Amino acid sequence: MTDERNVVGAWDVGTTLPSWQVEAYNDAVDSGNAIHADDTAQRYGFGGGLVPGVTTYGYLLHPVVTVLGVDFLARGASSVRLRRPIYEGEIVTVTATVSACVDGVTGFELEARNPAGEVCALGTAHYPAPASAASNPPDRAPLPSPRVPATPEALAALGTLGSFECAQTAAEAQAFVAAAGDADSACYGDVLHPAWLLRQANYVVDRSIALGPWIHTASEVVHLGHARIGETLEVRAAVVDLSTHKGNDYA
Repeated sequence: MTDERNVVGAWDVGTTLPSWQVEAYNDAVDSGNAIHADDTAQRYGFGGGLVPGVTTYGYLLHPVVTVLGVDFLARGASSVRLRRPIYEGEIVTVTATVSACVDGVTGFELEARNPAGEVCALGTAHYPAPASAASNPPDRAPLPSPRVPATPEALAALGTLGSFECAQTAAEAQAFVAAAGDADSACYGDVLHPAWLLRQANYVVDRSIALGPWIHTASEVVHLGHARIGETLEVRAAVVDLSTHKGNDYA
């Protein structure tokens, strides 16, 4: 673990952390979301199956976790906005720049670019998380059977999504870290990768709502403590906002 006393507050605004490059990998080809499969994605006008947004989120955090260590995954906050697709095999360049140092909180602006230099994802990170960032967890609820239709009316009526438990074995964690491009990173130890944690949020949606192909557009994450290999975690979710933009539904 990186000693935060050596890094936090040691940077000037505008300082750029060491950049990172990774060959993108699509580990969701066989998932329940067909947007990650080439044939379906191409029917929607994409060049191929989309690398998952949770994977891109993990890419964005790499420079920050490398410098701050896994303490960021216990006390940090982050966000991601996915602007363009990333495809398997592309070399993704990730940068992180110090954007603010206020009241003991260091802020970072994050970018992921494809080989053409286009910004595919933007993000922010704050360490430690501002005190106002945490919120109360949703209530526990059984998974609906059958799953509810993916309509604004059905989601508004549902309110609280179903809950489920999950865990990751040591072998599964090792394989996931490798797929996320972090196989050479020694910082995780028995702490679960942030992209795997965010993926559980996708799973709770998939297990509660009968979705067709769908696209992850944005996430906001607050880390309140370490989740570790072998621990049983409970995933809960609730509908907090519904909107429509250019004929597309967002939740």
